[in-house]
Amino acid sequence: MGKIVNVNLDDCIGCGVCVEICPKKILILENDKCKVTDENLCGKTGCCQKACPTGAIKVTGKENE
Repeated sequence: MGKIVNVNLDDCIGCGVCVEICPKKILILENDKCKVTDENLCGKTGCCQKACPTGAIKVTGKENE
């Protein structure tokens, strides 16, 4: 089974926008990079993906797909 939330750490700038917007609060900043704590809790709304200014986050199986 593939990952639900994929974070490209090379593209992540550690801005924290995704952390603030995530309705399930499964994203944190660790060492100035986004980290997923428990992707099984992901609501698959894709709001973190839309909010990420660098496109570092990809959510598979989004509700609107």
